[in-house]
Amino acid sequence: MITWFWGILGLSVAVAWLFYHRRINRHCDQLKLILDEIASDRTPRGLFFLSGSRFSELSQPLEKLVEDRERSRLQVDREEFNLRTILGSMEEGVMVTDSRHAIRLVNGSFKRIFDLKSEPLGQSVLEALREPEIEEMITIALASKTAQTREIAASAGRFHRHFGVHMVPVQEAAGQPSVVTIFRDISRLKQLEDVRREFVANVSHELRTPLSIFHGYLENLQDDPDIPREEQAEIFGILRRHSERLNALLEDLLALARLESRQEVIRPESIHLATFFRQVGEDWNDLTRKKKIRLTMNVPEGLPELQADRLKLEQILNNLFENALKYTGPGGEVRLTVSVIDHLFELRFADTGTGIPPNNLAHIFERFYRADKARTRDQGGTGLGLSIVKHIVHAHKGTVLAESDYGKGTTIIVRLPINGVEPEMIKD
Repeated sequence: MITWFWGILGLSVAVAWLFYHRRINRHCDQLKLILDEIASDRTPRGLFFLSGSRFSELSQPLEKLVEDRERSRLQVDREEFNLRTILGSMEEGVMVTDSRHAIRLVNGSFKRIFDLKSEPLGQSVLEALREPEIEEMITIALASKTAQTREIAASAGRFHRHFGVHMVPVQEAAGQPSVVTIFRDISRLKQLEDVRREFVANVSHELRTPLSIFHGYLENLQDDPDIPREEQAEIFGILRRHSERLNALLEDLLALARLESRQEVIRPESIHLATFFRQVGEDWNDLTRKKKIRLTMNVPEGLPELQADRLKLEQILNNLFENALKYTGPGGEVRLTVSVIDHLFELRFADTGTGIPPNNLAHIFERFYRADKARTRDQGGTGLGLSIVKHIVHAHKGTVLAESDYGKGTTIIVRLPINGVEPEMIKD
C-alpha cells in the first residue's frame, strides 16, 4: 500500500513538473516571439500571458514598451513627412554634406537647378557639381565653424547661372560636423539688373545728345543776342527738331513703361480689317508720295472680323509704317498683306529697304535697337517702336517675328488669334 502511495505521488510530481515545464516553455516561446516582432519593428499579435504566472507580470511593461515604440515611430514618420514636404516645396536647392564633403541629402529643386540626371547621394561635392568654389566654401565653413554667404557663377547643366549660396555648419547627433547649403537661383535678377543698367545707359545716351545741342545753341544765343535773323531761324529750327525728338522719346518711354508695368488695359472690339487698314494707310499716303515709295495693301474683304484693341492695333501699324519708311529709299515699296492661317490672322509688313544683318536680326525687338544708329537718330527715331509692337502683340496673345534679306528688305510678321482676348491688364 505504501509502495503504491509513493509511486502515485512520484508520478503526480513528474506529471506536474512536466506540465509546469511545458508551460514555462510556452511562455518562453511566446516571449521570444514577442521580442522578435518588437525587434523587427512589428506590432506583436498578443502581449498577455496566463494569469498566475511570473510571466503575466511582463504584460504591462511589454505593452508600455510597444506603445512607446509606436509613439516614437509615429513621431519619426511625422517629422520625416514634414521634412520631405518642406524640402519638396522649396524653390531653393538644399544640400547636406558630411565632414568628408560627401552629399548626404538633397531636395528636388537642387537636382532640377543643377540638371542632375542621376542621384548624387554618396558622391563628393566636386564629383557631383564640378564646382571648386562650392567645395572651397564647404572647407571654410567646416574649418571656421561659421556661416558662409557668397554669390557664385556656376554651370547648371547646359546653362550658366548665378546663385546666392548660404552655408551653415551643424553638428549631427553623433557629434560629427556637417554643412547645410542653400542655393538660390538669382540668374533672373542678374539679368534684370543688366537690363536695367543697359536701359539707364541707353536713355542717358539718347538724352545727352539733344540736351547738349540745346545747351550749346542757347549759350550762343545768350552770348551773341545780335545773331542775324537767318542764323537765328536756322538755330530755332534745329532746336525745334531736337525738341520734337525728345518729346517722341519721352512719349515712347512712357508708353513702354505702361506696357511693361501692366498698367495698360486692352479693350477688344470687332474690327473690319479691310476698312481699318485702308484708313490707316491713307494717313501715310502723303509721306509715301513724298518719298516716292509705293504702298501696296492686300487685305481681302471676306476676312472675319478681328477682336482687338483698335487704338493699340493702330499703334502697331503706325510703328511698322514709320520703321519701314525710314529704311526704304525712293522707288522702293512697302507691302501690307493680311491672311488667315491656322486660325490666326497673319499680318505681313514687308519693305524693300536696307534689310538687317543676320547676326542682328534676333535683337530688333529689344529696346533702343537700331539697324543703322546714326541714320535712325538723324531721322528722329527712338529705337523703341518695335519693342512697343512686341509688347502690344503679346498683350493680344499673339506673336511677332522678323525675316530679312540683308540689302533687299525686311518683313515683320504679326500673328493674332481670330477670337481675340478678353478685356484684361496687359501682360508680357
